[in-house]
Amino acid sequence: MANVFEAIIDYLMEITSQIGYIGVIAIVGLEYACFPMPSEIVLPFVGFLATSSKMSFIGVLIASTFAGILGSLVCYYIGYFGGKPVLDKIGHKVPSTRKSIFAAKETFEKYDKISVMIARVLPLARTYISIPAGIARMNIIKFILFSFIGIFVWNTVLISLGYYLGSNWTIVEQLMKKYTLFIGGPILVLILIFMIYKSK
Repeated sequence: MANVFEAIIDYLMEITSQIGYIGVIAIVGLEYACFPMPSEIVLPFVGFLATSSKMSFIGVLIASTFAGILGSLVCYYIGYFGGKPVLDKIGHKVPSTRKSIFAAKETFEKYDKISVMIARVLPLARTYISIPAGIARMNIIKFILFSFIGIFVWNTVLISLGYYLGSNWTIVEQLMKKYTLFIGGPILVLILIFMIYKSK
């Protein structure tokens, strides 16, 4: 199964490099719609494309953020209309997602609505958090707003890494595995500071 997904990812990346922004929206949208594609591969690749094609850094960042919102809404409505059995079914059908689903549920239960933003910088929970939000019938405007902030921050970090590393963008996945807490920690602090500032 893993080899099948890898082949699909490779194919999608090849198509993305050929069709530009539409491809960026498609591949990033799928990742945020809980398709098992690691953002540590997809987003740095998108950043690299901005250095080797007619696309710009700002253009791919906007396209990827828009795609992230679309993909998140897909999962939100899956949770909204499907309820908890959907999470259980996904975990049963795709065993590799169980850890991510558990992390998403735990994060949502711990931080409630703000978790939709916080989880976007936590690799295990960042995409699946949309389903518990849908199950809880979170206000859609707040869901989009909190998602936008978290998605924009996460996409900016990974796309920037791919952009500045250029053809070496593939090392980002290894870097993220080793330094997830190092990178995610400061991002999380910045988000919390923003929320405190906005609440005043």
